[in-house]
Amino acid sequence: MEKKITKKFLMFSSLNVISAVVLAGGDPKDSLALIAVLIVLILNHATLLRLISEAMRSMTLNGDNAKRALRKTFFLMFAKMMLLVIIVASIYFYKQELTLKVLILMIFQLIIQVVSIKNNY
Repeated sequence: MEKKITKKFLMFSSLNVISAVVLAGGDPKDSLALIAVLIVLILNHATLLRLISEAMRSMTLNGDNAKRALRKTFFLMFAKMMLLVIIVASIYFYKQELTLKVLILMIFQLIIQVVSIKNNY
């Protein structure tokens, strides 16, 4: 079974834009920065789903194919962690006051991810 991003996940994530605008406090630049963070968090979720698929694939293959799938799994894990580091670092250097708000958005998005995965897989 291939895991994919569902319409429900995208709908809840789009509702999370409201929380980003509220957390920005009415500043248009900060709102755009937090919305960009949400877009990268959705990309992070897509990377997670590919990571899970590759990990499952590496468990079913043998020999060189399994090694290639395992390498791809480690690359996706690295990419996923780097996305999170880039989000926090870029917001920190843009405006330090938004860092806590980004962590709040990450928590909201994580809740959406858990609900999406739990209900669909």
